[in-house]
Amino acid sequence: MCGIAGVSVKKGQLAKQAHLTPLAQALAHRGPDGSGFWLQGTVGLAHRRLSIIDITGGQQPLQSPTHALVANGEIYNYKALQAALRQTGVRLQTESDSEVALHLAAQPGLKGGLAAMPQHLQGMYALACAEAATGTILLATDPFGIKPLYYCQTNVGLAFASEPAALASAGWVRPQLNPAVLPMLLNRHYSVGQATLWQGIQRLPPGGRMLVQDGEIIQQWQQLPQLVAANSDSNPREFPAQLEAAVARHLQADVPFGLLLSGGLDSSALAVMMQRLGAPIHAYTAEIQVPGGPTEAQAAAALCAKLGANHTVVPYSAEDFWPGLAQLASTMDDLTTDTAALPLLKLTARARADVKILLSGEGGDETLGGYGHYRSSQNIFKRLLAPFKARRSGDAAPFQHLFRTPLATPRHVAAPWSTANFTPLQLKQSADLAAWLPHDLLLKLDRTTMANGIEGRVPYLDDTLAAYSFALPDTAKVNADFGKLPLRHFMADQGFDQLAWARKQGFSVNVGQFLAAKPQLLRGLWAQSQVLNEILQPAAADKLLGKLQHNKAANLAMSLTLLALWEARHIQGTRVEELQQRLGGQQW
Repeated sequence: MCGIAGVSVKKGQLAKQAHLTPLAQALAHRGPDGSGFWLQGTVGLAHRRLSIIDITGGQQPLQSPTHALVANGEIYNYKALQAALRQTGVRLQTESDSEVALHLAAQPGLKGGLAAMPQHLQGMYALACAEAATGTILLATDPFGIKPLYYCQTNVGLAFASEPAALASAGWVRPQLNPAVLPMLLNRHYSVGQATLWQGIQRLPPGGRMLVQDGEIIQQWQQLPQLVAANSDSNPREFPAQLEAAVARHLQADVPFGLLLSGGLDSSALAVMMQRLGAPIHAYTAEIQVPGGPTEAQAAAALCAKLGANHTVVPYSAEDFWPGLAQLASTMDDLTTDTAALPLLKLTARARADVKILLSGEGGDETLGGYGHYRSSQNIFKRLLAPFKARRSGDAAPFQHLFRTPLATPRHVAAPWSTANFTPLQLKQSADLAAWLPHDLLLKLDRTTMANGIEGRVPYLDDTLAAYSFALPDTAKVNADFGKLPLRHFMADQGFDQLAWARKQGFSVNVGQFLAAKPQLLRGLWAQSQVLNEILQPAAADKLLGKLQHNKAANLAMSLTLLALWEARHIQGTRVEELQQRLGGQQW
């Protein structure tokens, strides 16, 4: 896991070290173990390294006579690719998982070549591979969007980086808010598509592919996840073996690893499988110390006691909330206002003293049918009623009267792949895989782990396991009472019946109680925000703050607060320490 960046300048110009150094400095937290640069003609690549595999020999940029490459992530099928490359006569210089991508870019005999190279990769990645002879750069992200990449175009050329704030701090764009994404952000807690909250900065979408030459985009396309309609060839009895193989692939590392353990089904199954594989388990659990907060910490402790795992419980309370808000607004530069990121940021800060990798349960709900709204797919009466029921409104929808111009409720996000033969359940899963998963859950995991120099891994999004799980018959995944049936049967077979059939609780922070404790601070913060003054009615603060006991009001207030802090940090340039001091002093 690392931070990557680079430039492709206009024809007739030369890429310079001065283009790369500020980008690398802005990404230092993603790669505290070293940096590297490559310059040739119009192209420059920068890398910040977090050493995970081949500690001594895996420095980047990786170079061959014809190509140079920087990568962020892990290629889990790298050993098989190493063997295939050696059979063609390639002499590998390192044991790095990323070097295989470098040589595949120059191997048309393996149906490779620069544009085709990512098709061979299984794992999570954002990469840039430059062809020395032509100055062409391939930018690519993994099909599920586990690892991010952003870019901007200027009169100098095109620049890219693992985080949009790096592009702004390096001077490639003027820090300016993009108001077009506000309706989606304030309703959903995140935004989808290529536009970001930063004016002039775009996301490369999940599975994004882009060829750049002389500062211009010459081709764009997507490599989507290999998802097929439910079929009888996907046998539920194979699930334990499929999960075991996926977890084994995600344990490939030369450094200590741990597990984010909520006490829920997904992460608990990972712990059980790690023990089955003989891997040491160091689990980390956040304990929310507020009435109405999650209660799964006790279940996590009981599981670790039974497994003999090393278990660290990290308390999260009001004392963490206010300074954490400022840190989160800075860390989450591609803003999502998901409140679960707050304890996660503290949890990863604690874990970095022990480990460099944390496995996480993201993707289990989307691939195995874990959310409550999936179960209506198995209920004929709910299916008949579904077309006549309005879609769930966003958090801003009940409060349109507080805005100067009503915020349009975001439309349903269609999956980018063909869904012609998908079942009703798969249609819902594919919508979440296309929007909620990459733009909220995975983004949140990337920023909170990388802020503390930790690699987050998601075994349920292993290419093979995810394709297998998605293709399971609907009735093998979901019934009228429960989702994720293969995972539940696995845990029951391992002797964890109570955990296997427990109801899903989710993980969130009851922010209304925290926010209600400092109404004057919030009024002052909102009053100093240019964007909030532009979109909110004058009396909006008083009206909203009087309703914080209601979830939608509390969630909207949280979104507005993080938006104001994001603006202060990223647009106005206020230091995190100053923001924390203002929040701690209850004045703005």
